[in-house]
Amino acid sequence: MKTQKVKNPYVISQKQAEDALKENEERLRQIEDEMQKLRMFVEQTSDWVIITNRDGNIEYVNNAAEAISGYKKEELIGKNPKLFKSEMHDAGFYKRIWEVLSSGSPFVDIFINRNKKGELFYIHQTIRPLKDKNGNVTHFVATGKDVTQLKAMEEKLNFLAYNDILTGIPNRNSFVERLNNEIARSEYREKLFAVAVINIDRFKYINDTFGPAFGDHILKIAAERISVALRKGDMIARLGGDEFGIVFVDIRRSEDTAIIFEKIRSDFLQPIRLKDEEIMVELSAGVSFYPSDGKSADELIKNANIGLTKAKKLGGNVIQFYTLEMNKRVSELVQMERLLFRAMKEKEFQVHYQPYWDINTKKTVGMEALIRWNNKELGSVPPSRFIPVLEETRMIMDVGAWVLRESCRQVKEWVDKGYKAVPVSVNLSLVQFRQKDLAEMITETLKGYGVEPNLITLEITESALMQDTEFTNQVLNKLKGAGFSISIDDFGTGYSSLSHLKKLPVDNLKIDISFIREIAHDPDTASIVTAIIGMAHTMNLKTIAEGVETEEQWKILRLLRCDLAQGFYYSKPVPAGEVEKFLK
Repeated sequence: MKTQKVKNPYVISQKQAEDALKENEERLRQIEDEMQKLRMFVEQTSDWVIITNRDGNIEYVNNAAEAISGYKKEELIGKNPKLFKSEMHDAGFYKRIWEVLSSGSPFVDIFINRNKKGELFYIHQTIRPLKDKNGNVTHFVATGKDVTQLKAMEEKLNFLAYNDILTGIPNRNSFVERLNNEIARSEYREKLFAVAVINIDRFKYINDTFGPAFGDHILKIAAERISVALRKGDMIARLGGDEFGIVFVDIRRSEDTAIIFEKIRSDFLQPIRLKDEEIMVELSAGVSFYPSDGKSADELIKNANIGLTKAKKLGGNVIQFYTLEMNKRVSELVQMERLLFRAMKEKEFQVHYQPYWDINTKKTVGMEALIRWNNKELGSVPPSRFIPVLEETRMIMDVGAWVLRESCRQVKEWVDKGYKAVPVSVNLSLVQFRQKDLAEMITETLKGYGVEPNLITLEITESALMQDTEFTNQVLNKLKGAGFSISIDDFGTGYSSLSHLKKLPVDNLKIDISFIREIAHDPDTASIVTAIIGMAHTMNLKTIAEGVETEEQWKILRLLRCDLAQGFYYSKPVPAGEVEKFLK
């Protein structure tokens, strides 16, 4: 019987071996190409990249890390990143780093480091643990962006949040904060203090006659002269326009404030000069006392303003103490509340819409819903007059809900007519923002009209968001989870640190109109707007410029890479029927 040879499956031909070798060589070339691309990217990126071993010793740094830190690569290899330690972080910060990394998660935060020269620099850094196939950590990769310049501008913004840019003295935010501190201090030490609101008489006439430059000069000189007349411990602040606030501490009797005010007035007996112009300036003041005239900052300022109004009615250049007889505002408030209640009942409110447009294409990409009120007795009432009353009486809850419903109804009508669908921004007051089940209420409203959440953007002011960041985050996360976009309104007028802002789930920053108004004439303002836009883009947020009124402003904003704009240059707020031309 002939024996048949069995082919060994483990024996391959020379050709098969050569083909396999070629295939492996090609695969290796591909891998080497990909690695080369990766190395080129890492070396050329502006992002900081540092790789350490599991013990924390540096094994690799890229060019950006070398440039940012000021150290040469050879000075860093083998060293521990503690080399950059600035002593600006507490022990808890580093404890959190290792707790997060030990859990297998990346750690993200802003690191304050020192470069080779000992100068501080800020890195928005992510540290990721690298694991082998068995799940053991072998290396740590740190990547980050240098945000030093942004932090510097943030500090400038923070300064401006509490100081007046024109006069250099504290602003309203600082004033209110000081009042709250004095209230707490007075309750503890049983000390009294007074609040004065001072106004420059005929300032509008001066500004209109001699020009805004002279008006600004008067405000600066007034701030200086008032400051000199105050006692140690007293505080002056610019509350807005030509209005100054003063805190008189440790007051024993009302006459003390009158004596100080007379000293202030005596300093204005000399005219104020600018170039060839000179003018005599007179002041009026209203004064309230803690605790007899109010037990909160708002109440004290309000009642001091009532005194100021009385001083103006007496002809000006006088000091007027608040008294219960002056409080006409209470009756006015009651009257306004009655009219507003009737306005809701008789449907006197309207919603107007102001488009906002792409800064480059000038195409409408959204609009803001704005409430308007035309009353039979008062005529057209500006929002600045009635919205505070709505908030104070909490009628804003009902009116705000109506604005949302009307906006949804209108959006649905536009969609049904075949117009281009763009998101409509609806403002939320602080009172609304704090209502229970806000996200659920808004979601149900949209469902009732068949409107998708992506067509409604919710706006809330920066100052409101910063009051209680933990609560704010909870509400915003609910709204984001429901599919809504979030805009921070009036950005730049409140206090938002970079660390706070990056934790908020927001989509847009609306740059306050006060910055846009001066952007073409004030380099400092332009720098602030540049910083806001840069900070926003770093965090993948869009910027919307409010109050764009001129072509010059639009061109500057386009150069600064602002995303969107809103203002009279494009369109004033108009009724729904008139805005439809922007949706074609």
